[in-house]
Amino acid sequence: MKFRSSWLSGLLCFVCFSVHAQTRSGKISGVITDDNAQPVESATASLQRAKDSSLVKVAVTDKYGLFEFENLPQGEYFVIVTAVGFAKTSSNRFTLSSSAVYKTPSFQLKRSEAKALGAVTVTGKRPLIENKIDRMVVNVEAAPTNAGASAMEVLEKSPGVTVSNEGEISLKGKQGVRILLDGKPTYLSAADLANVLKNLPASALDQIEIMTNPPARYEASGNSGIINIKTKKSLSEGLNGSVTLGGTVSFFKRNDEWLFPLKTTSSININYRKGKWNLFGNYNFNYREGNGSLDLTRRFYEKDGSLNSTSFTYTDFNFRNNNHTLKLGFDYYADKKNVIGIVVTGFGFFGRPLPISNQVISRPDGSTESVLASHNTNINDFFNYSANINYKHSFDSSGRELTVDLDYMGYSNSAKNTLYTSIYDGNGGNLGNLTLYGDIPGIINIYSIKSDYVHPLKNNLRFDAGIKLSDVKNDNEVDYQRNDNGTWKPDDRSNHFIYKENINAGYISLNKKWKKWSAQAGLRIENTIAKGNQVTNDSSFTRNYTNLFPTGYVNYDVNKNHSFTLSYGRRIERPNYQDLNPFIWFLDSLQYRQGNPYLLPQYSNNFELRHTLNGKFTTTINYTVTDDVISQLLKQNTEKRITYLTTDNVARLKNIGLAINAPFSPVKGWSVNLFVNVFNNRYEGIYYNSYTGKNDPINISYTSALVNVSNNFSFKKGWSAELSGWYRGKTIEQLTIADPMYFMSLGGQKLVMKGKGTVRLNFRDPFHWQQFKGRTLYSDIDVKIHNRWDNRNITATFSYRFGKSSVAQARRRTSGVTEEQNRAGGSQQ
Repeated sequence: MKFRSSWLSGLLCFVCFSVHAQTRSGKISGVITDDNAQPVESATASLQRAKDSSLVKVAVTDKYGLFEFENLPQGEYFVIVTAVGFAKTSSNRFTLSSSAVYKTPSFQLKRSEAKALGAVTVTGKRPLIENKIDRMVVNVEAAPTNAGASAMEVLEKSPGVTVSNEGEISLKGKQGVRILLDGKPTYLSAADLANVLKNLPASALDQIEIMTNPPARYEASGNSGIINIKTKKSLSEGLNGSVTLGGTVSFFKRNDEWLFPLKTTSSININYRKGKWNLFGNYNFNYREGNGSLDLTRRFYEKDGSLNSTSFTYTDFNFRNNNHTLKLGFDYYADKKNVIGIVVTGFGFFGRPLPISNQVISRPDGSTESVLASHNTNINDFFNYSANINYKHSFDSSGRELTVDLDYMGYSNSAKNTLYTSIYDGNGGNLGNLTLYGDIPGIINIYSIKSDYVHPLKNNLRFDAGIKLSDVKNDNEVDYQRNDNGTWKPDDRSNHFIYKENINAGYISLNKKWKKWSAQAGLRIENTIAKGNQVTNDSSFTRNYTNLFPTGYVNYDVNKNHSFTLSYGRRIERPNYQDLNPFIWFLDSLQYRQGNPYLLPQYSNNFELRHTLNGKFTTTINYTVTDDVISQLLKQNTEKRITYLTTDNVARLKNIGLAINAPFSPVKGWSVNLFVNVFNNRYEGIYYNSYTGKNDPINISYTSALVNVSNNFSFKKGWSAELSGWYRGKTIEQLTIADPMYFMSLGGQKLVMKGKGTVRLNFRDPFHWQQFKGRTLYSDIDVKIHNRWDNRNITATFSYRFGKSSVAQARRRTSGVTEEQNRAGGSQQ
């Protein structure tokens, strides 16, 4: 890897230095056991000052139930102890003298009051939505309607999240979300990431974390924030795990014919923890059949504005695919201060989409000029493999620690596509046939090293710093051949593109708490060196730029009921790797998608003010200005009636919004979470009309609303149910005005087999409300879209949990490949 060493070596030294705290030699220790006098491992002990209940330090018990706090000044304290499955307890106040050692009386925890459904089953139920100081957390299994759903479907009904017709994910009306899996990036373009999430079962998920304004510790990439999808990992002592089996039948009506595509999912999750070792693994298999349809109405205009022709395309989508996901790893707790872990993952996707389209081109008077009938056979195989080595060193019980992550991630994509097109005149006479074959392989290799250092200081001050170095090579080819009277000949749209990118980054952050105030300030620096080379036509480009990304947070607790948080962050959105590939991917003979190797990054400034009531009701006002917006853009050749989708830096975007999240319980056993977001998006820019040779202005603005509501019901004897839905008003998606969209689902679940088994039944979108309709209208572009898919379905699943369930403290990693993974891309549909 080629790294800029001058400033980077300084960062390395900066991260490794430690700040000397004031002399403190007091020590507090204790032991925590359960009601059977057995040690409780991974319980949390919180040391608090007696005068104001402020948090001093946090410790986690070892396998003997022991905890300790070191380097403490004299003073009066008390300890609060919490552990999953047990009731919270606390000590009496006590005084620690200078240089003294104080041992608390033994804590004996009592089981929580929730009824146990089995001898070793913990029944504490997490709420569907949790609001935390820097993020919103969605607990996936808390919603019965997530049974049989995919990760994309769970995201789609999460507060503030919307998914466009092309699979682009937005947060509070803003595009450019970074998607992480277990803290690691996905390195995929929007279309390919959507495909992966649609094939990742919800049964494999634990939580979804939504962060609208991440701190400097995270990569600066992501215009509207970060969504971290956490998969399941059991951390109980001994052997434990779960098995899930499920099936789905969809109901899709096309041309007065009912279709019933099937989907199946199965997963197994195993964890074994003994002594210093923790071994874990999971495997998921997904099989999907599906159907959909797409209507496109395109109007072509002359230079004087009169109608030239109209094209109507109807496409049937039929697909069949399966995928396999495997994760294996271990953590080794060498001692109280050192932990090392290794994780390897693999994902294999095997897709066979078969779109069939019929395109009618009409004259201005409505008569048929020509008809094109096309069908496209595809063999798409996609593999993702990664390895992570992580190390954590805890210097003391104050929270001072150093973590290091080494990552490798690879993508291998093979797409073989054959497009057959028959052309007819207005009277049905055959004018000829076209056959185009494409072989589109691609390989991406990503290497990364990342290190973070945390150092709590005196007077409630904390210092954080870190570095990240990454190196990416993206090698993609496209080899097109056309059939010329029975002879295959090379097509001039073949290409070979190699893209290399090196990002060197570092950050520092300070966090301070005092009385009713808390503040955090951070600064991140990122140097990017990129080189693209089109081998076929021997053209290349090189870019080298360095940016600063400040972040700031101020929080004021007015009283126990009201608090305010003001935050600011500057962020960058780099083009994903697939959009940089200058290749052509065909839908049919007159419609295709093409990459743009000359894309530039977009930059945004985000401001957010949040009010929290009683620790759970939140009201947020946000304002964002984004320059050089990266957006999908339709372009066309009026003379040839060709329309293609590309990506370009088209405009400036201003977004302002108001969001309210309100969890409440009208009556016992009924909990509601209501999320409302009202926002305005305004795009201002220039579009070059190649037909007229003029620059036409883009000025599109729309105010929209998003409402998300979930109702959860708890009944006796292990029964529970959910009724949820969302409404998205008319809005702008990638310069397309999207019509309102609705969705609802209802489901129920029953605990069986003494609480170790769960049966779920879910009915998604029973009225088939979720359809996409929209219109793209600027310059000479006039396109109407209507997309339908088989989202109306019934799912039944069964899950069985085995082994112990006294959950230990989770160890979450944050790997170094957090930004690049969102930008990789293959070509599966």
